[in-house]
Amino acid sequence: MAEGKIRHLFPGGNTPQGFFSYYDYVIPTDATRIFLLKGGPGVGKSTFMKKIGQTLVEHGYDIEHHHCASDPNSLDGLAIPALRVALIDGTAPHIVDPKHPGCVDEILNLGEYWNETKLIHNKTEIIAYTKEINRRFQRAYRMLKGAKTVYDDWEAANCEAMNYNLANQKTTSIIESIFSNITTVGYGKKRKLFASAITSIGPVNYIDSISAGFAKRYIITGLPGTGKATLLAKVADTAIAKGLDIEAFFCPLDPIKLEHILIPALATALITSTPPHNQSFNNATAVIDMNDCLDTDITLRLEPVTDYDRKTFWELFGKAGAYIHEAKKLHDELETYYIPNINFDGVDVLRVKTLARISGYAAQQ
Repeated sequence: MAEGKIRHLFPGGNTPQGFFSYYDYVIPTDATRIFLLKGGPGVGKSTFMKKIGQTLVEHGYDIEHHHCASDPNSLDGLAIPALRVALIDGTAPHIVDPKHPGCVDEILNLGEYWNETKLIHNKTEIIAYTKEINRRFQRAYRMLKGAKTVYDDWEAANCEAMNYNLANQKTTSIIESIFSNITTVGYGKKRKLFASAITSIGPVNYIDSISAGFAKRYIITGLPGTGKATLLAKVADTAIAKGLDIEAFFCPLDPIKLEHILIPALATALITSTPPHNQSFNNATAVIDMNDCLDTDITLRLEPVTDYDRKTFWELFGKAGAYIHEAKKLHDELETYYIPNINFDGVDVLRVKTLARISGYAAQQ
């Protein structure tokens, strides 16, 4: 039996609005089963999911690794689309509670396996670390909010130089290229996630993973304010209106702004290529450069504004990443109070039982 494949993505992100969640889109709410993992830092939730996922991959199932936006080496979710089963870390900052308790969702409390008596002895330290981690994240979010404000100014300057007629022509051309032979049937659905994140190790993206196997790749590039997200929004609306389901991936700097679109039924991906996630143009079906829509005389006149905005933006963006990195270091230290006081043998027993239940759902199918 051939091994299954692992797809990598982010269900949430560190944004100017704080932690932003698309966890409701990890798996449909009418799934077969959603296991919500509860428990403090260091109880083994990520390892629990990784081990179950690896076993399923060895048995030929494709799975999705939903990574933690602050620590991409850690999992916040595991989805098995063919079985309509998911495991999700339901703890802060992405608190997830059962929507359909019992019939779909259930809680697996890994906190049952810690030694509460010993943890109480470290109460003062644990509370202090938790407060300090939160302070670092709040500083990071303030830096991102500042970066977003500067980015908005950068966009506004470029908007002054935009030829919107040409931008609309480019949009119309790509829509005709993708949908010319598609007839309308019903109404499509939109799944919302992130392909990139601002993490403790810097910007990380899984663009290659989400678009693997897609025959057509349209690469969209251009400076801030050149209409990339608007183009994507129009393509997304067209796909949905024609009855095609899409996967919509949003920007961590603005979590309601589209950054990438996948249309699985057409094996078509539209990928934004800009820093910090520049993409290779090799083997692209087409490259849409929205900078073609800029009036160079105006951009030259506004160069002092855009140069200042660009430098200030990346300075604030980098500072936000530094605070997230500090928060991760403190979180690692916090885990040292928990790890020695966890009964991991008990956690392993629960994992084996949970895997057996998932295998049971496979047998039923």
